[in-house]
Amino acid sequence: MEDAWLMLRAGDQAAMLLLYDEHYIGLFNYGVKLTGSRERAAECITQVLIELWDKRGSLPEVENVRAYLLTCIRRKLMAEIKADRRRELRHHVFEASREQTEMAYEQLLISAQSDKALKQRLEKALTQLAPRQLELLRLRYFEDKGYDEIATICNITKRTAYNSIHDAIKILRTELQVEGDENSALYSIPLLVLLMLTMQ
Repeated sequence: MEDAWLMLRAGDQAAMLLLYDEHYIGLFNYGVKLTGSRERAAECITQVLIELWDKRGSLPEVENVRAYLLTCIRRKLMAEIKADRRRELRHHVFEASREQTEMAYEQLLISAQSDKALKQRLEKALTQLAPRQLELLRLRYFEDKGYDEIATICNITKRTAYNSIHDAIKILRTELQVEGDENSALYSIPLLVLLMLTMQ
């Protein structure tokens, strides 16, 4: 079947069918063994064959085609498995962080309701921001939008979005972190933004 590999490198589409017919079952069984998923194994084989065709002009000479294909399958599947694990880890971290943020927000809300001075500072800070700044802060911290998304939504440049949010945060820090108030330094800007938006 080395002839099929030579045909592939030469750009002969018939080589794809030859490789598929000759190696599919072995590659499929190997993929299922690695992942436990028939669907993922089949999808991976298809992707590998497509990638080989796309790179046909730069493929190396291969003595053992089956071993080469198995290596390609293993590398691709292992990369996907690692990516799945990273996504799962990020999800767990995000959920834990969100729970902590929600708790902190609830505590801050209670504090603002009972602390007249904090409420007054929040209201004053709110008046120092332009409507566009409030909108940008809402998109960034309340809707968790990235700067590219914000720029598209607001029809501004990414640099303008970044600078406007940065300026708004500077204003908030000036208004909210009062000298001598130990608690004010503990309030994060995202939490304060959320609280101010609920006060509108």
